[in-house]
Amino acid sequence: MRNLTALLCPLVLSASACAGSLQEEVRGLVASMGPRKGTVAISVRDSEGREVVNIRGDEPVRPASNQKLLTTGTALRLLGPDFAFQTRLVRSGDRLVVIGDGDPAFGDPELLKDMTYTTADGAVHQGMSVELLLQLWTDAAKAQGLQAVGELVVDDRVFDRGTCHADWPVDQLHESYCAEVAGVNFHVNRLDFWGAPSPRGAEITRTEPACRFISIRNETRPGNTKDDGLWIQREVDANNFTIRGFLRKPLQAPVGVTVDNPSAFFGNLLAERLRAAGVQVGAVRLADSSEPAFTGTDVGPVIRTPLRSAITRCNVDSQNLYAECLLKRFGHAATGAPGSWNNGTEAMQRQVASRVGGAAGLRAADGSGLSRENRVTTSLMTAWVSDLIQDRAVGQVFLDSLAVGGKSGTVNKRFRDLDPALATVRCKTGYIDGVCSLSGVVDCANGHQPAFSVICNGF
Repeated sequence: MRNLTALLCPLVLSASACAGSLQEEVRGLVASMGPRKGTVAISVRDSEGREVVNIRGDEPVRPASNQKLLTTGTALRLLGPDFAFQTRLVRSGDRLVVIGDGDPAFGDPELLKDMTYTTADGAVHQGMSVELLLQLWTDAAKAQGLQAVGELVVDDRVFDRGTCHADWPVDQLHESYCAEVAGVNFHVNRLDFWGAPSPRGAEITRTEPACRFISIRNETRPGNTKDDGLWIQREVDANNFTIRGFLRKPLQAPVGVTVDNPSAFFGNLLAERLRAAGVQVGAVRLADSSEPAFTGTDVGPVIRTPLRSAITRCNVDSQNLYAECLLKRFGHAATGAPGSWNNGTEAMQRQVASRVGGAAGLRAADGSGLSRENRVTTSLMTAWVSDLIQDRAVGQVFLDSLAVGGKSGTVNKRFRDLDPALATVRCKTGYIDGVCSLSGVVDCANGHQPAFSVICNGF
């Protein structure tokens, strides 16, 4: 389907001038290049939002990660383009409390490396590590004279505690794209393992973040085959990891595995750092649902992530965790209740229906598209995208969040044959088993911005 979508996008440049011929040209492309099995659904709208191509465009299909266009657009409208996630550490009586806001970017190494910060001596630094981020809070606790706290509480109640969606594949929950979703997330809820050869086959040399409270079982064996690699699995509902395989040389890049119960994981991680800094910490626990909201004095900086950064990471890099956190966060904003997949998807469907005159064909199960229960029509997708980019309040922010063909994200190697002097493709890809999707905007040099959606199912 890559050839089909690569040819489709230049064609939509002339959509407003030759709608009838374009419909037939695209139909011919589908007949000659489309998969022999399955469904190919296509919609194209001109800059005024008029649909000029509709090939099975009213048939509900699985969108895969094109679902993120619905999620990020809804987040912009319900939270506002100037919204920022905020994660705080406060001192409340004889306790320290981490107050979460559902930020998916807290401790994300990809964003930390671009972060600038100023030290006490006034020096400005570029790039921050996970350990330096944790040290901001441990140093602040020491600076306030804290020597002991009765307990460390993690208040993650901005979201419910259903961290794994019921539709996600159980046998893949240890994979990074299936990271659990929590009110307090850290390091994209993933533990990175580095390994090296050992007499028994391999050994773990370090993890990031470093932590002593996990369990690692080594079942590697000396190599007697051509296979070379490290396989790591995590027990369901526990941070117990098993490593298998063998290594001929040290890993140059880590193996990432998701962590269980991210909020509790971060609480234990912070407690470990505080104790190492000389602050005694008693119990570590999650906030109880019946406890009132915590108040107190901030310890160290409030960690903020602008919504613009979050939706860009979501769309350009197709980060599932970001999409799910956005969904739950605007579910919380819409209802005042802990964010959940139920109130988030309901808020999304209401918002889409209110903007494009109905949501026929839309069934939202999650925010990322990982669930196979999501359904959308390509006609609705282009109506939504077209409406977003014409919205003065959020249109440019949404456009800027998309991957650029030939330059960035999941399409950095595609659309290179399209003359940038004529147009740029800004889009979102999507893949799950049997599904391939591509939706977005052709940003034309003449000012036109046709929206397109191509979704293939069952091929």
